[in-house]
This record gives sequence, C-alpha cells and structure tokens, in this order.
Amino acid sequence: MQDPGEQQGRLLLLSTGENASWFGRQDAFAFLEKDRDNRLRLERVERFLGRHPKGELLDVGCGDGRVGKRFAALGYRVSGIDAAPENVARAADAGIDARLADASQALPFDAARFDVVYAGELIEHLFDTRAFVAELARVTRPGGTVIVTTPNLAHLPDRLRLLLGRAPSQTQPLHPFLKLHIRPFTAGTLREALGEAGLSLDRLESTLVVWRRDPQDPDRVVLASRGLARLFPTLGSFLIAYATKG
Repeated sequence: MQDPGEQQGRLLLLSTGENASWFGRQDAFAFLEKDRDNRLRLERVERFLGRHPKGELLDVGCGDGRVGKRFAALGYRVSGIDAAPENVARAADAGIDARLADASQALPFDAARFDVVYAGELIEHLFDTRAFVAELARVTRPGGTVIVTTPNLAHLPDRLRLLLGRAPSQTQPLHPFLKLHIRPFTAGTLREALGEAGLSLDRLESTLVVWRRDPQDPDRVVLASRGLARLFPTLGSFLIAYATKG
C-alpha cells in the first residue's frame, strides 16, 4: 500500500501540474473580461482598493498579469507569483514584478512585506488551505489587508441542486475545469480559515446569483440577480472576503 504522505505528495504534484498547464494557456484568462460575473468580481475589488491608501500589493496566482495591471493603474506597486512559467513571462511583459513560485508552498517573500495581498480564485485549487492562508497572513504587514475571492459552494442555485439530489456546480469531478477545484468554500468556512490565520473578516461581498448560463457558452450569463447577491452575499456565486491582519 502506498504511504499516505507519498500519496499526498503525488496528488499535490498532479494538482500543481494540471493547474499550471490549464492556466498557462495563451487564452486562459480571457474569461475575466468575457464573463459578467467575473467582471463584477474584479470591479468590486477595484472599488475597494481605490478607496484605500496605495502601497505594495502582492497578487498570488497572478496569471498573465492582466489583473495586476489593473491594480497598478490604481496606484499600487504590484508584485506577483505564478506556477506557470508562461504566465510569469506574460505578467512581466504587463509590468508586474513577477516570479515563478508555487502558491502551495511557502511564499518567497519576507514577513510583513505587503500592504495588500490578493488571492483571486486560487484557494479552491489547493490541498492545504490552512497553510496557504497562514502564508498570506505572514507576508501581510500588521494592519494590512488580505483579499480572498473564491466560488461559493453555497451559491443559492447550488443549494437547490443539492436539495434535488444533484451535485453542486463546484463539485463536478468530470468537468474539464471545475475538476481542478479541490477545496470549495462557503462564507462560514472562509471566515473560519481567515480567523485561524489571525485575520479578521471586515467585509464580505458577492456578485450575482446566477440562475442560468448559456449551455453553448458557459462564460455567458443569461439570467441572474444582482440585487439578491448584494443583499445576501452568502447566496451569491462568488465570495469576496476582505480581512485585516491584527
């Protein structure tokens, strides 16, 4: 029988490789502009950042740098890490101080280095989320902000799917993309994860309650409620958590 530690290591390598391969594609991040839900997610984060003093920002899982470039336009000095060499090169071309690093390992920065640490749509791809959030907190200065966004396991339509005996959208192992999601979160479990790392959740937002997407083009939202997600963010499709390091 395979040693449990060895098995976990093999799974970790498989996950890292699959994620890097998928997100290292040239067009891997086109959905950020195409998908209305993701556009709103980034707009929410930009609005928050725009209201706060500018400083050093780390984009963990920076991809091709298009998100970090938007943060830099707000006045932040942006650094980034990514597990795909192709993305590190693209992010550098976008003006990001990017380096190759695996977010499932210790982050290659000194403690208390950054005013803001942003991890967008990454935590759900990792096995050891406790260690990951602890690293986010470690590299954040006291009084600084950690922003974590992730799909909501308890999205209202997913609650209804489960009630009807169907799998929630975040737990579909045969889906070409969603199979990369390992640790889906609810608002409660995300709050708990942040709290364990010494981070205080100050604000929770969401984007849309998405009732229907185009079956021929999953990036296209057909029917959604913005107001419901604003009033009840724990029911929305994305969770956007803003936490402060004490």
